[in-house]
Amino acid sequence: MNFGEEVYNIITSFRDFDVTVKSASSKSTTFIVKGPDRASMQKKVEDAFIRSKIPNNKIKREKVGASSFPATVVNLTNDKIVIIYKPVRKGADRGAAQTRNVESAQCLYAALAFRSLGRKIKVEDVSTSNFEKCKTFIDVDAKFEDMLNISEDWINSSIEGANELYSKVDKNINWTFHRGSRKVAIIESKLKELNRKEKLFSNINKWSPADFYLVSNKMSEADWKTIKDAATIKGLNQLMVNLINDKKLIGVSLKKISKTAKPFKYYNLTKDRNAGDIQYVKTIVFKKEDNPLSAMDTFTIWKPGGGKFEIQWRSDSGGPSGWKGEIQGASANQGKISFGPLNKMLKSMGLSEIPNYTNSPKLNDEKLIREIYNDIQDIQKMKMTEDEFLAQVKGKDDKWKYAKFTGVKFAKILESQSKKVQDKIVQEMYFYANSQSPDSGPYGKIE
Repeated sequence: MNFGEEVYNIITSFRDFDVTVKSASSKSTTFIVKGPDRASMQKKVEDAFIRSKIPNNKIKREKVGASSFPATVVNLTNDKIVIIYKPVRKGADRGAAQTRNVESAQCLYAALAFRSLGRKIKVEDVSTSNFEKCKTFIDVDAKFEDMLNISEDWINSSIEGANELYSKVDKNINWTFHRGSRKVAIIESKLKELNRKEKLFSNINKWSPADFYLVSNKMSEADWKTIKDAATIKGLNQLMVNLINDKKLIGVSLKKISKTAKPFKYYNLTKDRNAGDIQYVKTIVFKKEDNPLSAMDTFTIWKPGGGKFEIQWRSDSGGPSGWKGEIQGASANQGKISFGPLNKMLKSMGLSEIPNYTNSPKLNDEKLIREIYNDIQDIQKMKMTEDEFLAQVKGKDDKWKYAKFTGVKFAKILESQSKKVQDKIVQEMYFYANSQSPDSGPYGKIE
């Protein structure tokens, strides 16, 4: 192999590596190196090639295989060398840390497209040196190295997301990209202050699910002061609409993009809310006919789209509490609605509220269990007797009983309404879960 000893020593010094000579005749050698910081590995390898007197024009970055992180490819006269960088996952890839890192990374990738390249991103643009040039255009709460070393699927998502933003947002404005910054804190603090008085939302994401913000150089201190001085949530909403229309401030909700991005779209810019042709279809109390009590979940199904348009109801706590529904989408979950807001919505329509079984001794009451059996039979027939049902349910833990009983009681309310009211209920659930209630603020979405 016609490359320097320093390059080989660097490759073999990484945390893990493998080398495969594809064939003697092809004179092509592929190295696979692994570590928690692919960007640093890439830079070390490429710098070593340059110090080994290999011309820059012989060193390229290319997409190889399914990896979203570019490989280093060196085409020499008698040899071709391919270095593929694989991640070694770490704690920052999970939970709140992962959320912080991938949302901040989306800011970094967007800055690369808008402020550094002035075009859409290609896989070969993903490098430490390129990101170093544009990191002054972001204000985020993740470490630079953590943004560089997000997982394969999030690298692809970040490229697609940045390119979709670049195609739809005005490129002639000097945008900076914010996540967890002092500017974002101004918006969130104002909403929380107003919501303590008006009590319209269970959490800020139901007002706006924006994960990061585009801030224009046209955004003045006077504009920020108007946000700080907003007297009502509706007033704040109108300010945010005006700032989007004036191309000064845009909140963006981010969902992982699995293949190609859907068109960037604004929500809540007008009084019209987009429910499409949502109509109630049915409730599924159980999915396994041969074992109907295997899961606590119940499902509300609506048109269009069959099983991809449903809300899954379950408890996400360790005991009898935390019942909520999550909208299941084609590629990502779309939003949640919990017990309190759902009951508030039912009450506003003049409908019965769902009984609250939290920590209730009634969960083990035989009369209630038999009542639940009859409710289920009215909704979706089970091939078991009432006594068989009673015996099986008594063996379940309180979390299961709480989730199933609550889901069944909501389904009973839903099933007892006219078709027009059923459609209105599922539309309002969709609006709330997707932050499209009449009181929600404006935002854009990439997914």
